[in-house]
Amino acid sequence: MSEVNAPGAGVVVALCAGHRCAALMRAAGGGGLADAVARSSGGVLISAGCLQHCAQGAVAAVALRFSETALTGPSVWLGGVESADKSAALSQWVECWTPGQRAIRLPDSLTDSVLGVGPPVRLESVEAQNGHQQRGG
Repeated sequence: MSEVNAPGAGVVVALCAGHRCAALMRAAGGGGLADAVARSSGGVLISAGCLQHCAQGAVAAVALRFSETALTGPSVWLGGVESADKSAALSQWVECWTPGQRAIRLPDSLTDSVLGVGPPVRLESVEAQNGHQQRGG
């Protein structure tokens, strides 16, 4: 089985849950991103702590995971995802992504939302987090 088509492959969206971003997303009605992730092939939605880009509107980091490992590829940071058109474009892209797509190719309507490229997103299972806490870490 190739790495691209491995179980666990999917889009990872880390959505800022800081006070400002969360309020902007609530005021905009959420945009359907959580539903799109739920319908996607292997998608994961993470509520991240404040990502420190409050002036950019609601911020999300998007990355691809090609296997069941806890590490993704590089993340693309997006700003202004609370706007209806940006949220809809991101939701549609997440839902339509297929494991054969090796790179993040965002729709043209999101290119002006790109804030930059960041490090991979690390996913830890609840069990791993609980084990870490139980060991005193």
